[in-house]
Amino acid sequence: MTLQERIDNYHTTFLKYPQMQVSRGWLMGIWVLGNMYKRQNGYYGAFPGNLLKRVYAITPDRERTLHLFSGTLQAQPGEVTVDVNPALNPSVAADARHLPFQPNAFDTVIADPPYSAKDAENYGTPMIARGPVMRAIRQVIKSGGLLFWLDTVRPMYSKLLWKQVGAVGVLVSTNTRVRCLSIFEAQ
Repeated sequence: MTLQERIDNYHTTFLKYPQMQVSRGWLMGIWVLGNMYKRQNGYYGAFPGNLLKRVYAITPDRERTLHLFSGTLQAQPGEVTVDVNPALNPSVAADARHLPFQPNAFDTVIADPPYSAKDAENYGTPMIARGPVMRAIRQVIKSGGLLFWLDTVRPMYSKLLWKQVGAVGVLVSTNTRVRCLSIFEAQ
């Protein structure tokens, strides 16, 4: 699918939301998602609002999705959750730098790592090294596959492995961090 086709599907799904656009070869937008004041399971951190529904609207062609740093997210058909903490019951407990999957196992990866050392402490995990994780993801995603990386910083990446094709500002509520959903295409 082209980026414009992805945006067209998004607009069909979310008729009343602000429009996204393709600008200079990048998918661009701002998502105001609202706050989830009541956590579903009491676990620190969760995807804001309907972020996953919006990502899925951009990727209607996805067949196999990897959720990295999944926490307590429950896998749906065609999805695999990975977290370093086996007590959270991910599909696979693994370090994100060493993913135990075959090459080309996924066409979509959604990553929501700890944003800071304090966040990692709240999760009871070490802070991640973004560069090695980006390399590990590239080993398991198909060429042309999309990576959605939600973070407060843009991860370091090799332009030989990844092409950034989008950026979406993610705002939740007052007095919360603004995040960026960086979108990369596997080269």
